[in-house]
Amino acid sequence: MTETPIVVKDPEGSRDNEVRPFQIEGMDVRGRAVRFGTVVDQILKAHDYPEPVARILGEMLVLTGMLGSIMKFDGIVTLQTKSAGPIPMMVADYERREDGIGRVRGYADIDQQKLSTFGKNPSFQGMIGSKGGYLALTIDQGDKMDRYQGIVELKGETLAEVARNYFQNSEQTPTEIRLNCDKDPVSGNWRAGGLMVQHLARGEVGQERILNRETQEHWDRASILMSSVKAEELLDPQLDLDQLLYRLYNEDGVRVFESSTMVHKCRCSRERLQTVLQGFSDEDIADMTKENGKIDVNCQFCNTTYYFLPEETRAS
Repeated sequence: MTETPIVVKDPEGSRDNEVRPFQIEGMDVRGRAVRFGTVVDQILKAHDYPEPVARILGEMLVLTGMLGSIMKFDGIVTLQTKSAGPIPMMVADYERREDGIGRVRGYADIDQQKLSTFGKNPSFQGMIGSKGGYLALTIDQGDKMDRYQGIVELKGETLAEVARNYFQNSEQTPTEIRLNCDKDPVSGNWRAGGLMVQHLARGEVGQERILNRETQEHWDRASILMSSVKAEELLDPQLDLDQLLYRLYNEDGVRVFESSTMVHKCRCSRERLQTVLQGFSDEDIADMTKENGKIDVNCQFCNTTYYFLPEETRAS
C-alpha cells in the first residue's frame, strides 16, 4: 500500500457511523445503538480478511465503539482477545479527543494453517478457541483517571455473549447485547451494527445489583424486546437507528440523546515510526534494510506501509 490510505466518504445524508444513546421511559433501562458503514468497510477491506474473520472483527469494532462512547473524558478504550484458535489475537480501540469524535481502528492476527482446517462458516468458538482464551478491556483516560483493565474468559457462543458475561461478572450490571457484521447484499460493502441495553439496578458499586419484582419485569420486557431485533435490521441502511429504536420500544416510549460520530482513523504516522527507528542500533538498521536500499514498516492496524532510507533513522 502507499503511505496515503484511501478514505471513502459517506453519502450525503447518511446516518451511518454513529452511536445513539437512548433510555426507555418509565424504566431504569438505558442503552446504546451503533451503526457502522464506511468505517467498518475501510478497516476490513484494508486487510482483505477471510469473511469469517471479518465478521468477528467487525462485531468487535462495534462493541469497542459502543463501550468507548460511554467515556466522559478524552481517552482510549481497547478491546483485545487472545486465544489458541485460528484468530490468536484481535485488537480494536476507540480514541476520543476534544472534538468528541470517536476514532476507531482494529486488526486481527490469523493462523492460516489452523484456519485452513475449518469450513466456510466456522463457529465463533471454532475461530477463537475458548480454551485458555480471554477478552481484555482497557480504559486509559490519561491523567484524569486511573488506568482500568478488566478480563473475562472467552466463554460463549458469540462475542456478544462474552461481553454480556463480562458485565455480569465484573460490573454486576444486567446487560444484553446484540452484534452483527456482514456484507450488504446490494453494494457488497461491509456493514456492522449493534444494540446494548443495561438495567441501572440499585446496589453498591462492586456488589450484586438487586432487582425487585417491578424492576425485574421492566428488565425482562426491555431485554426480550431487544432480542427480537433481526440481524438485518442492525445493518439496514434504509433503517436509521432512531427508526429502529422506535420500532422496538414505541409502546413503552423511548428517548434518544445526542449521537456521537465515528470515523476510521489510525494513530500511526511517519514521524512516530521514524522516532521508533531512531532507537535501533546501526546493526539492526542494516538488517532491516532491503535490497532496494529502503526500510519498510507496516502498520498492522491500517495496513499502510511507510518507507525510510537508512540515513533517515539517525537522529539529527
